[in-house]
Amino acid sequence: MGGKNKQRTKGNVRPSSSGRAAEVLTREGGVIPGFVGFGSAVTSELSYVPAVHGAEDIDNLVDADFRLVLRKLSKRDVVTRLKAVQDFGSMCQERDAEEVKGVLPYWPRIYCKISVDHDRRIREATQQAFEQLVLKVRRSLAPFLKSLMGHWILSQCDTYTPAASAACQAFQAAFSPTKQPEALSFCKDEILSVLQDIFLASVPIPLTRDTKYVRMLTSSLLGVKRLLSLLLPEDRVALEEKLAHLVNSGKFWKYSKHKTPQVRGAFFEMVCALCEFTPGLVQAEAARLCPTVLLSIDDTDPVVLPPVWEAVLHVVSTIPDCWTHVNAKKGFLPKLWALLKEGGKGMAKALHPNLMPLLSKLPPQVTDPNLDFYTTFFTAFVQGLSSERAVTSPSESAVIVTSFVECMRYCVLHNIEEDEDQRKIRTMLISQQLLPLLEESLRNPSLQNGPLFLLGTEMLISWEKRAGLHSEGEANDNKDVFQRLLVDFWEDLGLLLVRYVDNEDADPQALEGVASLLQVMRYPERVNKRHVHKKKSVRMCFSKPEDNEKTGVEGDGVEKLVQTVSELVNEKAFGSLQTQHFEDVVCQLAQLCLVHVNEKNSERHLVFLSLLLRSFHTSRVFSVSHATPDNSILMSLDDKQRDEVIMKNPAMHFLLERVVVWLAEKGRRDTEHLVEMVFSSLYCCSRQETTRILSHITTMDLQWGIILQIIQRACTDPETLQSCSDWLKGSVLGEQLLGLTEELCKVGSSSYVSTSSTSSHSWTLISLVLSQRHNNESLIGEVYMEKILEKLHTTLLETKSLSDAGNMEPLISFICDVASTFFSSVQDCLLLVSAEELLLTVFQLTAQDQTHTHMSDSLLDKLKKVCAAGVQSLVQHCDYEVTEGGFLHISELLYALQWCKEVKYSPTTVSAYHNLLTDWGLSDGLHTNNNFGLCVADVYGCLAVLLCCLQANTHVEEEVVLAILATVMEWRNSREDWFLFSSDISKATAEQLNLSVEIMRFLSWLVTHCPTVLGGSQWDFLLCSMLAWLETASENVSSLWNPWVQLFVCENAALIVKLNQFFTSSSSELLEKLPSELAGEWTDFFIEGIYNLLLPLPVKITDAFTEPDDPLFPMAVLQSVGMALIFVPVPQLNQNSLPPRFIADQKTNLPEPLQTLLNTFCPLLLFKARPLQITVYHLLEKVMPQLPECDGEEDSNKSDDDRDEPCLSPPASLMAILSTCEELCDNILAAVQVGEFAVVQPLSVEYSCILGYLLTWKLLLTFFKSSPSHLRAHYAQYLKRSCSLNKLLLHLFKLMPENPVYPSHGSETRETKTFFTEGLFLAVNKTDGVEWELPHLACSVYYSTVQDLPAMVRLWWNSQEKRVSAAVEKFTIKYVSPVLSAQEISSVHTSTQMFDSMTVKARSAAREVIATYSVDDIFIELVIQLPQNYPLGSITVESGRRVGVAVQQWRNWMLQLSTYLTHQNGSIMEGLALWKNNVDKRFEGIEDCMICFSVIHGSNYSLPKKACRTCKKKFHSACLYKWFTSSNKSTCPLCRETFF
Repeated sequence: MGGKNKQRTKGNVRPSSSGRAAEVLTREGGVIPGFVGFGSAVTSELSYVPAVHGAEDIDNLVDADFRLVLRKLSKRDVVTRLKAVQDFGSMCQERDAEEVKGVLPYWPRIYCKISVDHDRRIREATQQAFEQLVLKVRRSLAPFLKSLMGHWILSQCDTYTPAASAACQAFQAAFSPTKQPEALSFCKDEILSVLQDIFLASVPIPLTRDTKYVRMLTSSLLGVKRLLSLLLPEDRVALEEKLAHLVNSGKFWKYSKHKTPQVRGAFFEMVCALCEFTPGLVQAEAARLCPTVLLSIDDTDPVVLPPVWEAVLHVVSTIPDCWTHVNAKKGFLPKLWALLKEGGKGMAKALHPNLMPLLSKLPPQVTDPNLDFYTTFFTAFVQGLSSERAVTSPSESAVIVTSFVECMRYCVLHNIEEDEDQRKIRTMLISQQLLPLLEESLRNPSLQNGPLFLLGTEMLISWEKRAGLHSEGEANDNKDVFQRLLVDFWEDLGLLLVRYVDNEDADPQALEGVASLLQVMRYPERVNKRHVHKKKSVRMCFSKPEDNEKTGVEGDGVEKLVQTVSELVNEKAFGSLQTQHFEDVVCQLAQLCLVHVNEKNSERHLVFLSLLLRSFHTSRVFSVSHATPDNSILMSLDDKQRDEVIMKNPAMHFLLERVVVWLAEKGRRDTEHLVEMVFSSLYCCSRQETTRILSHITTMDLQWGIILQIIQRACTDPETLQSCSDWLKGSVLGEQLLGLTEELCKVGSSSYVSTSSTSSHSWTLISLVLSQRHNNESLIGEVYMEKILEKLHTTLLETKSLSDAGNMEPLISFICDVASTFFSSVQDCLLLVSAEELLLTVFQLTAQDQTHTHMSDSLLDKLKKVCAAGVQSLVQHCDYEVTEGGFLHISELLYALQWCKEVKYSPTTVSAYHNLLTDWGLSDGLHTNNNFGLCVADVYGCLAVLLCCLQANTHVEEEVVLAILATVMEWRNSREDWFLFSSDISKATAEQLNLSVEIMRFLSWLVTHCPTVLGGSQWDFLLCSMLAWLETASENVSSLWNPWVQLFVCENAALIVKLNQFFTSSSSELLEKLPSELAGEWTDFFIEGIYNLLLPLPVKITDAFTEPDDPLFPMAVLQSVGMALIFVPVPQLNQNSLPPRFIADQKTNLPEPLQTLLNTFCPLLLFKARPLQITVYHLLEKVMPQLPECDGEEDSNKSDDDRDEPCLSPPASLMAILSTCEELCDNILAAVQVGEFAVVQPLSVEYSCILGYLLTWKLLLTFFKSSPSHLRAHYAQYLKRSCSLNKLLLHLFKLMPENPVYPSHGSETRETKTFFTEGLFLAVNKTDGVEWELPHLACSVYYSTVQDLPAMVRLWWNSQEKRVSAAVEKFTIKYVSPVLSAQEISSVHTSTQMFDSMTVKARSAAREVIATYSVDDIFIELVIQLPQNYPLGSITVESGRRVGVAVQQWRNWMLQLSTYLTHQNGSIMEGLALWKNNVDKRFEGIEDCMICFSVIHGSNYSLPKKACRTCKKKFHSACLYKWFTSSNKSTCPLCRETFF
């Protein structure tokens, strides 16, 4: 046979072609050839996908692109098939309808194969592509429907929901709802044949466990259901014969016991459809159907149980004699009892809603004897509530309770006759089932919180309506039965509740349960119904109660039933219970409570009575006690008033006689329930009575905590507040509160105990009445509010005047709490004069010297917070007027003093303001008793004023400036300690530090404004002072928590920045006017000194202050030091004096100083301080271009290895940080999809992590761009293997905004600015626009990546799924490609690179580059075309003119250039240089490698060096390695001899 290595016959220059062979066959036999394999799913005819390129009539049928895609669909590779299906859908959407119609003859067989593919993604994509095909061809699909419809229905029942949904969507796109039955009717036989072939086919036993077989079997069973549900009735009748053949098969019934739950569930769903749509068929198969369904109720798999029970209801409704085929007593009921006792085995939500419909369909032969049956049924029901799942799951328990009550209501309604048996059933249901369940719920909180009480109440209301107790109740012949039923229930319930309440040691939990039950019965409409299970829609019908003897199925079963659940069972309960027995029980319980409270002082019964009265505040309940004790409060009233109270209002009688007495009892701790009892009584009182009673309670000298509770309770709802408003705003409460305030504010009293709980309640009460607002009105009268505030103000004034104010801390603290709440809560509070005075007093206390007031730091902080709250309220009120002596007037003067101390005014003005404030008792601590301190302060003030004048551009003579500098230099000699050189600045005062700061500012001004005035000695003083201050700062890092020290270091760094800017940016003319040796000294000495001290400073700071969120963290210092560090020269970084820092096992070729630099600063890229991260980036960016040189030296020393593609790691320190950042970013961005914009909170932890990650990549890309071509290939291979670049690109498309428009602050221009057109400058001290920094940085990194690593980005893009690749391409085409293409073309124009024998030109409009190569008589012209989606798409190389080059050699060179431009990570000019080098080598006589047919290797740029000893041909090492590994041979590729 002819192998692929066999030599071709001489003269046969054309390779074999199936197209030409087909042409010959067509000419000779007239038959159109093709590839067999794509045919109809159900017919025996074969269909073909034409493969002939020469036959025009076939080309017209199928487009070449479609042909290619259809062939790919038969490939084995999953990814290939998936992309082919996606491409097919896209082509159907984009191509013309006629082109798509040409595919239709070949589509059915392909669809039938891939629609059941084992990969769910392919199945989903197939249906989506089919939808596009349907939308394009429309009616032209009709001739192929019969071939498609079977698998189409199968796909609509796919177990993978997205695939099924897509198939249904395609079906709806093809046919409107009215046309769907017609289409299915047309194909019904073919559909059923396909489905029937699947589940009646003989399958080997091992295959039955195959997931694909199980899935198709499940889908086919569900497909029958879907087919029957969509067909018209007459079509269903026509299918009954074929369905009968299916149902008669023994294999069909075995699926009910299949090992896979999905199959069993689908089987029972199909049975439901058969019962619903073909009742005659199932009745014929009743003997097998009934046992199969009714005896499967114990299958509690979550997938199977719902369809099983639906099938059970269908069977008992559709087959009247179903119980003749099943032994209910032995087979069905025992399984049902077991299920109920176990609470449905965790499936109560699916099981229990079906029980009541089932109960209604059980015939007498199943339920006889009825009493025993119902007893067993409900007993098992209640036992299910004790099952493990019901106990732990409130929702499961709620479903069981709901079903229990439904079934009980049904049983009562269907047993309302007067005969003895039905009476016993009713008695059993009440006494043995319902009441024991209620009793259990009283002890069980979970049952109390469930729906039992509400559903029981609704059942009672239903019985009351039938008993005629409701006016809207319907006429009922069984009224007496329901009346007796209610009497029995309330008697038994009353005895039950009395048994719980009439007990001295009653369980509080049970009493609360009793109260909860009665409350629900009283107000069922107020219950939260979240636990009431939504009833399952079961289409059942029942006869009316009076026709209960005729209960049965009307019409033909479930189909004609219109009620979802019986109206009789689930009717709405409107209103509340009307029976007198209910109130009798409540009154009895209230009397029992009073007995226990009066005789035994039972607190738990008092609490229960309070709970009872919350719901039952009626006259009858309040009338339970009629005896009035002699010491009652009513005795204090005159006879007329007492009789009026007793006769007219029992609630008021009860309140004054009982509740108020209980409130007045001494030693009572818990009074909340008594306060609730007060308001329960007030519900029955008029507004005037309410005011009288509450005023009386207020004057009873009760604990203030009780008054606080009453006011809080009055504010809980608007109605109560309205009824109590007269009392709240009245004089009785106001005077009492004013008296309380005066009592609390007594200063100097030895009996004052501010920490007692009583005092705490009192202060809370004062705070409440001042701060609580309703409809923007005060809670109490405004007059009393003013008086209380005035009293607080007066008290604070008294404490301010006392020298021992520290002893009054508790009192001041309480007043602060009240004031803070008042200022924060009350809008426009400062409109009150007393409120403003209070705020001013607090402000003055804050401003006083702490050494005078002896206040603690915590109290001072509290005073400051009160002041801040008041100022905030003041700022929000725009109409506030400034009055002399008011808060704003005083605060303005204080702020003026602060400004004087900083820069604004002369010392004289400072003194005047200080004297004024001292008169007011305010001292700012400016003066001390130390004369030296006074001197420093004066000097500091003078310098501040001087700088203010200088910065205001005031004209100053040079002589004056020099005189001032001379004075400062004199201080250097006479008062050296003022300068803090080499001193411990932690011991320095604020004035000393500020003096140094002002000197630094003055020297900075000199450098900027008059450097030429300074002589050599002045420059020496300036530079030496700067260096000495820097040394002091470096030695005192631990003191940077002090703001004054921070200011000291910041100003020193600012001076260094000014000097750097001066020496690097000044013109040569200016520098010539300076002392001659100054520039040399700066470069040779001071630069080294500065950066030897500055470089270690960031590390020292981060070691000393590890928490950047700490308020004391010196962020400002890091920013200032960073501004100075970015001026560091590269030689200084290369020869730094940082402490050596190396990592064990770290592979590196770098010199020790550079490696130390990287190991020291790289970890700081992740430190949560933006200025530090930016500084480190700028430092490392300076050294990145030098690092590849070290790898280059090492690489040149290595011999040519035999590896496939050698890789080389970028700097290990950077890669370690990158690895850490990747994990953090993965966690941060995990929930964000590609293409979505992740909004990151500026300066948060996440912001710092992502910023460090992007900066690290910026450094890596700088390093990569600086590398020579051969090293770049090694680094790229490392990035490829580590997958770091793939992760970066995914992260970038989550960080780049969907519309990266540059936020412009100026006027709009015609061209839209984006983050890609505008450069990014990472400023250390940037504060504006930080929210846009990360998106802009992400765009910058993406641009650099596609610019420097285009081949790797292209490779990543091609490997992504379609959704991601489409989003990436759309974004790149719109925003990146135009900018990048223009830059590539521009770089060709502006390139200074010169080539011998080659010229390069560019056409910007056409995005083309033309390279012309000429040597001797050879002339070559190549046209390089950039694609629209550059660099994602491949660059095309087209042929221009050529002279003296063979065609084959010409094609080889074009292919080589195309390969270099596609696979090399660099610019077009670099690719052209590589290609020219390759051609030059060819002309120099170096032969091509006979594996890659290129002189220079495409990735590592090596020459062919490995020679075969036999044929002497040379090969690239990497090519040979790939050849040996892929062929598993060690022979020469050319001569086949063993390669040594």
